[in-house]
Amino acid sequence: MRKSSIILNTAGAAVSFFCFLHCILVILILAGILTSNLPIIKIFEDPNNHAWLIIAGFLLAALSLIKFNLGNLGQKKLLDLKGLQSKQFVIGGSMLGLSFLVSGVYSELLVIAGALTLLSMHAKKLLKN
Repeated sequence: MRKSSIILNTAGAAVSFFCFLHCILVILILAGILTSNLPIIKIFEDPNNHAWLIIAGFLLAALSLIKFNLGNLGQKKLLDLKGLQSKQFVIGGSMLGLSFLVSGVYSELLVIAGALTLLSMHAKKLLKN
């Protein structure tokens, strides 16, 4: 595995885990188990910050699946986009996208499922090495 792939997968795994953790905390707050004065909750109360976190996770996942052939410029295919057809990426990305269309606990559940799906994709790629 190339160094850039390791960096992208590590960053993607970190963002996906952060999304997952944030959504679990939100559900615990909605259930009345925790209070909402945690810094991780306050930062992402703003819908724009929340959206940027989700978009960052999706983009890092997409970039980690694209293969760049910049070493051989004579090749016809400089980009290999077949990785974007991965089941985990399509399912996880779809759940993250759907989370923008619903609100409340359903949105959080979709982000949890999508983040876990992308996190497992990154972990699988990192452990494969």
